[in-house]
Amino acid sequence: MLWHADQDAEPLRTAVTEIHGGDGSLASFLNAVDAGRLWQMADRLPKSPEAQAATGRAAREFARPQVRARLSRMVVAELVRQGRAQWELSWSDPARLRLPDGYEEALKQALDAVVEDVPDTRELRQLLARAQ
Repeated sequence: MLWHADQDAEPLRTAVTEIHGGDGSLASFLNAVDAGRLWQMADRLPKSPEAQAATGRAAREFARPQVRARLSRMVVAELVRQGRAQWELSWSDPARLRLPDGYEEALKQALDAVVEDVPDTRELRQLLARAQ
Protein backbone atom coordinates (compact mmCIF):
# COMPACT_ATOMS: atom_id res chain seq x y z
CA MET A 1 0.00 0.00 0.00
CA LEU A 2 2.89 2.35 0.74
CA TRP A 3 4.30 1.64 -2.71
CA HIS A 4 0.96 2.61 -4.28
CA ALA A 5 0.81 5.84 -2.27
CA ASP A 6 4.34 6.70 -3.37
CA GLN A 7 3.52 5.97 -7.01
CA ASP A 8 0.41 8.15 -6.86
CA ALA A 9 2.43 11.01 -5.35
CA GLU A 10 5.38 10.72 -7.73
CA PRO A 11 4.13 13.24 -10.35
CA LEU A 12 3.74 15.81 -7.57
CA ARG A 13 7.24 15.08 -6.24
CA THR A 14 8.63 15.52 -9.74
CA ALA A 15 6.77 18.83 -10.15
CA VAL A 16 8.21 20.06 -6.84
CA THR A 17 11.78 19.36 -7.91
CA GLU A 18 11.26 20.88 -11.37
CA ILE A 19 9.64 24.09 -10.09
CA HIS A 20 11.16 24.64 -6.65
CA GLY A 21 14.13 22.31 -6.39
CA GLY A 22 14.80 20.22 -3.35
CA ASP A 23 14.18 16.55 -2.89
CA GLY A 24 10.49 16.38 -3.80
CA SER A 25 9.58 15.61 -0.20
CA LEU A 26 6.44 16.73 1.57
CA ALA A 27 8.45 19.45 3.33
CA SER A 28 9.76 20.68 -0.04
CA PHE A 29 6.23 20.74 -1.42
CA LEU A 30 4.95 22.78 1.52
CA ASN A 31 7.87 25.20 1.21
CA ALA A 32 7.12 25.59 -2.51
CA VAL A 33 3.46 26.31 -1.75
CA ASP A 34 4.50 28.91 0.82
CA ALA A 35 6.74 30.46 -1.86
CA GLY A 36 3.69 30.90 -4.10
CA ARG A 37 4.41 28.06 -6.54
CA LEU A 38 1.40 25.77 -6.05
CA TRP A 39 -0.22 26.48 -9.40
CA GLN A 40 3.10 26.24 -11.25
CA MET A 41 3.56 22.76 -9.79
CA ALA A 42 -0.05 21.88 -10.57
CA ASP A 43 0.57 22.83 -14.17
CA ARG A 44 3.22 20.08 -14.39
CA LEU A 45 0.84 17.29 -13.39
CA PRO A 46 -0.75 14.98 -15.98
CA LYS A 47 -3.90 16.52 -17.51
CA SER A 48 -6.95 15.47 -19.42
CA PRO A 49 -7.46 17.09 -22.85
CA GLU A 50 -10.07 19.39 -21.28
CA ALA A 51 -7.67 20.45 -18.54
CA GLN A 52 -4.93 21.08 -21.10
CA ALA A 53 -7.21 23.48 -22.96
CA ALA A 54 -8.30 25.35 -19.83
CA THR A 55 -6.74 28.61 -18.70
CA GLY A 56 -7.04 30.87 -15.65
CA ARG A 57 -9.58 29.90 -13.02
CA ALA A 58 -10.86 26.98 -15.07
CA ALA A 59 -7.34 25.51 -15.19
CA ARG A 60 -7.09 25.80 -11.39
CA GLU A 61 -10.44 24.08 -10.96
CA PHE A 62 -9.24 21.16 -13.10
CA ALA A 63 -5.93 21.02 -11.21
CA ARG A 64 -7.24 21.41 -7.65
CA PRO A 65 -8.62 17.85 -7.15
CA GLN A 66 -5.56 16.34 -8.82
CA VAL A 67 -3.15 18.24 -6.55
CA ARG A 68 -5.24 17.46 -3.48
CA ALA A 69 -5.39 13.74 -4.25
CA ARG A 70 -1.66 13.46 -4.88
CA LEU A 71 -0.87 15.56 -1.82
CA SER A 72 -3.13 13.32 0.25
CA ARG A 73 -1.17 10.28 -0.90
CA MET A 74 2.11 12.06 -0.09
CA VAL A 75 0.87 12.86 3.43
CA VAL A 76 -0.41 9.33 3.99
CA ALA A 77 2.94 7.88 2.94
CA GLU A 78 4.71 10.24 5.36
CA LEU A 79 2.40 9.30 8.24
CA VAL A 80 2.90 5.59 7.55
CA ARG A 81 6.69 6.02 7.45
CA GLN A 82 6.51 7.83 10.79
CA GLY A 83 4.46 4.96 12.22
CA ARG A 84 1.51 7.31 12.82
CA ALA A 85 -0.84 5.58 10.37
CA GLN A 86 -1.21 2.08 9.02
CA TRP A 87 -3.30 0.10 6.61
CA GLU A 88 -5.67 -2.50 7.92
CA LEU A 89 -5.87 -5.33 5.41
CA SER A 90 -8.87 -7.59 4.95
CA TRP A 91 -9.69 -10.55 2.75
CA SER A 92 -13.24 -9.34 2.21
CA ASP A 93 -12.93 -5.54 2.12
CA PRO A 94 -10.55 -3.02 0.58
CA ALA A 95 -7.57 -2.00 2.70
CA ARG A 96 -8.50 0.70 5.19
CA LEU A 97 -6.16 3.42 6.36
CA ARG A 98 -6.02 3.82 10.13
CA LEU A 99 -5.15 7.37 11.15
CA PRO A 100 -4.54 8.67 14.67
CA ASP A 101 -7.69 9.60 16.60
CA GLY A 102 -9.21 12.84 15.40
CA TYR A 103 -7.06 12.99 12.26
CA GLU A 104 -9.51 12.11 9.53
CA GLU A 105 -11.57 15.32 9.55
CA ALA A 106 -8.61 17.51 10.46
CA LEU A 107 -6.62 16.07 7.55
CA LYS A 108 -9.45 16.75 5.10
CA GLN A 109 -9.64 20.38 6.22
CA ALA A 110 -5.86 20.80 6.12
CA LEU A 111 -5.63 19.39 2.58
CA ASP A 112 -8.47 21.65 1.43
CA ALA A 113 -6.66 24.69 2.87
CA VAL A 114 -3.51 23.89 0.90
CA VAL A 115 -5.34 23.85 -2.44
CA GLU A 116 -7.44 26.99 -1.93
CA ASP A 117 -7.03 29.91 -4.35
CA VAL A 118 -4.83 31.43 -1.65
CA PRO A 119 -3.07 28.34 -0.28
CA ASP A 120 -2.47 27.97 3.44
CA THR A 121 -0.10 25.27 4.71
CA ARG A 122 -0.39 26.10 8.42
CA GLU A 123 -3.09 23.55 9.28
CA LEU A 124 -1.26 20.73 7.51
CA ARG A 125 2.07 21.68 9.08
CA GLN A 126 0.45 21.74 12.53
CA LEU A 127 -1.23 18.40 11.92
CA LEU A 128 2.04 16.81 10.83
CA ALA A 129 3.88 18.27 13.82
CA ARG A 130 1.15 16.90 16.09
CA ALA A 131 1.70 13.47 14.60
CA GLN A 132 5.29 13.43 15.69
